[in-house]
Amino acid sequence: MRFFPPLGALALTVLPFLSIAQTKTDKAEVQWGQPRDMKVDGDFLDVEEHVGDDIFVTVRRKKDIWLQKIGTDLKVQREQALPLEMGRDEHSWEALLFQGDQIHLFTTFYDKSERTNSLYVRSYKQSDLSPVSGIRKVHTIKALGKRAKGAFAVQDIEGKRIRVSIFIPIDDDEEKRRTEVLMFDSGMNSVEPDAIDRVMPYADDEYDVEGSIYDTDGTYIMVVHKYLEKMEKKERRKDKKPQYDLMLLIYPPGSSTATIQKLEVQGKFIHDIRFLIPEESGAPITCAGFYGNKGTSGVRGAFFLQLDRRNKEIVHQSLKEFDHDFITQYMTEKEEKKAEKRAERKDEELEMFSYDLDDIILRDDGGAVLVAEQYYMFTSTVCTTTQGGGQSCRTIYHYVYNDIMVVSADKDMNIEWAQKIPKRQHTTNDGGFYSSYALTVKGDRLYFVFNDSGENLFLKPGMKVQQFELKGKDALITLATVDSDGNVTREALMTPEKRDAILKPKDCVQMRDDRLFIYAQRKKESRYGFITFD
Repeated sequence: MRFFPPLGALALTVLPFLSIAQTKTDKAEVQWGQPRDMKVDGDFLDVEEHVGDDIFVTVRRKKDIWLQKIGTDLKVQREQALPLEMGRDEHSWEALLFQGDQIHLFTTFYDKSERTNSLYVRSYKQSDLSPVSGIRKVHTIKALGKRAKGAFAVQDIEGKRIRVSIFIPIDDDEEKRRTEVLMFDSGMNSVEPDAIDRVMPYADDEYDVEGSIYDTDGTYIMVVHKYLEKMEKKERRKDKKPQYDLMLLIYPPGSSTATIQKLEVQGKFIHDIRFLIPEESGAPITCAGFYGNKGTSGVRGAFFLQLDRRNKEIVHQSLKEFDHDFITQYMTEKEEKKAEKRAERKDEELEMFSYDLDDIILRDDGGAVLVAEQYYMFTSTVCTTTQGGGQSCRTIYHYVYNDIMVVSADKDMNIEWAQKIPKRQHTTNDGGFYSSYALTVKGDRLYFVFNDSGENLFLKPGMKVQQFELKGKDALITLATVDSDGNVTREALMTPEKRDAILKPKDCVQMRDDRLFIYAQRKKESRYGFITFD
């Protein structure tokens, strides 16, 4: 089978030699480009898109943001300044979309004297980054003030259309949120004569949005948690049932009114769900996600659903409840007892917590794979006494990226297996810059690459998972390979010799030839590179 890849996140460091046992994998090779001078070429910001063999990145040079086009030789072929200062007006970056042969930069500007919030667009050619048009206004919201100025959301629709959602500020006497929608083709020409006033059927305090997606025919689908009335919520709490209903709001193309449909998954507390729309006309929509005990972030099991393409009703569902061994896998005896006591105090079954569902990946045999990662953040406060006897306090932001989870379903969307890839990454005040993972999909294998401790290479269930330390003597790049049967192997990506390079996370791109584009920096130098997998 073959997978179609999602985006991933990568953080890699290479530090001194560890041991002879930690030899380099024979499954991958790393190729580096020439050094970049960050003062001359700019400070790297993000990978924005890749089209064919071309990679588009943004860098900051002095005050401006520049868009650069990188070729297969890992060199900058073209670049274009994207200034946000327009005369005396300071614009805010909204989105950069790649459509057809054009690139569209969307920015916003709030005019406090006129009390308006406006969306603007500038367009460029993908081939040479030359401007196609000057800046032009897309839409203006009449604001109620700086704190109630409304907002815009710009979304790419299959690389063929652009959807602009306009969130209207709410007056005190209004209960329901109002959203207008504008649609454009790839050349930013309007494809609908009027905006759609898409009104939510619930008051703002009655629901939360879990997710949304467009079907290929233009149907807009929202998934919301619709909260119950007080008495009904109380009754369900007694029976340990969900205290909300999971609802599908289905807006036909051009319609402002939703068809409402309840999405029931065997009475489970669904708290994370993703949709995958197949390209084949009439093929069912695939959904996957997690459920828990109380509808919070706890994970007790996973599910896959298929929805009829026409009426969006469930035509198939498969659930997998994670057993005690899977939940406590890679916990030490102490950690396991602590988790069990916590569940016992709550009179609940044991569960995992804070897993973010990253993607659903289609297999060419009709099956699918769900990929998730345990992520959470918290803050702590440190106070010190000053010389004058006062107190100075500062807040520390903690970012925790732990185990990766993979759940596989066969062509009939029945869950076959679930597997965990253990890791421990905890950093502070860096936004998780060096954490998470990169995922490359090739053939019937998934390749996960992440920062790790070398002590974890030969990890077995029940052993303590060692914390990754950026400057630790045991730090190295780990390659974890998952095959079609769910078997996991761990190896060092490169020979653990001294190479003080660090790759930026969340900015690795799988190319069409299955190579992984990466960005590395060393002191004031930086490099682009490729990882090639066998």
